[in-house]
Amino acid sequence: MKQVFFIIVFFLLLPLFNQASAASGDSSGVIKTILWYEGHTGVLIKQTGMSDLGKCGRADYYILDDHHPFFQEIYSLLLAAHMASQPLSLHLDGCVQGISRIKHVTSNK
Repeated sequence: MKQVFFIIVFFLLLPLFNQASAASGDSSGVIKTILWYEGHTGVLIKQTGMSDLGKCGRADYYILDDHHPFFQEIYSLLLAAHMASQPLSLHLDGCVQGISRIKHVTSNK
């Protein structure tokens, strides 16, 4: 009976272990695409020179999760930089829906 209990607990906690093993990194470049796509919990960003820095399995988009505490401010900065073709530095940390999560944004000129 104890073995069954431990197996169930292990499978319930497994997603937490996967989240904890997520990586982080920095990406710099011009924003090429800003995409709102039904089913995602935030805005998808395509940038020049992308890679899977969050180790989430995808390198085609980054995501700014709509639960980010500075979502509005970062989204405004992404839009302005996109319109001006201004490069941005994105710090990515972890995964949201299998996509590297944008944690911080830096604009340098």
